[in-house]
Amino acid sequence: MRAIEEAVQDELRQGKKPLTLFMLGGVDVGKTYTVTSLANRFYEHGLTVAVVDADVGQSDIGPPCCIGMGILDKKIKKLSEVPLHSLYFVGNTSPERCMQECITGAAAAVQEAKKCDADLILVDSTGWIEGEDAKRFKLLEIKGIDPSLLVAIEREDELKHILPHLHKRVIRLRISPETRNRTREERRSLREEAYKGYFRAAQNSVFELALLTWLPEIGTILGLFSRSCDGDEDGDELLGLGILRKLDYERGKAVVFTPVNADTGDKAGIKGIKPGGVKLIRVNDEFKEFKL
Repeated sequence: MRAIEEAVQDELRQGKKPLTLFMLGGVDVGKTYTVTSLANRFYEHGLTVAVVDADVGQSDIGPPCCIGMGILDKKIKKLSEVPLHSLYFVGNTSPERCMQECITGAAAAVQEAKKCDADLILVDSTGWIEGEDAKRFKLLEIKGIDPSLLVAIEREDELKHILPHLHKRVIRLRISPETRNRTREERRSLREEAYKGYFRAAQNSVFELALLTWLPEIGTILGLFSRSCDGDEDGDELLGLGILRKLDYERGKAVVFTPVNADTGDKAGIKGIKPGGVKLIRVNDEFKEFKL
């Protein structure tokens, strides 16, 4: 951790603001813990610290299927305490199923953090690193974000196929022996608990079918946008999420279960609805997740 702090301080002394630091590593290597620790330390130093949560499978800032950006207003114990500032819809919790959305959403979140005059932007990325597709994804994501520094956390040498292709300063760390692996079932359970919390205040709202970019299955998660989704909307900030409850073809209406109206009272502000690649089925007041 000291090496990262010294590198950041060195960049700051040279007047290089804002700084963007990208966390690279596999699943359960301590990326989120490192981001949380760094955010607190530099917040205490008086910097404006923004965090981009690009780990769509285990989102802490904002709900699953999204990239969230928040700015610290106090020290935090966990990343979920960072106040959400803006949200970007990718539509899935598996980055391999939404590569372009993840790349453009993360880049858009970093740009928004810069507009908020952040001094330091910490990007917590997904743990998908194995294979050629993951390598290509990571390199494109890093190119899109264009970070000042990269922190690579490894168990052994699992990043050896990615690191030689990076043309940025890289600080390499070994995984802490205290890091605990989560099972696939634990990860799914955490996501389903997050869905439950997000949709706790949701209610049914009726929209024109024409707002949907295409007609998905009942139960599909939806991104609700303030602009039409008939063009290239990737990277646009969204108003919130919904779940498709019913398609009424005769009336040309769609019933959507969403907290957006309850929060804003402004259904008229929703101009486009984009389906994702996850279906949520409610069972005994719990949401069960299924990939489409």
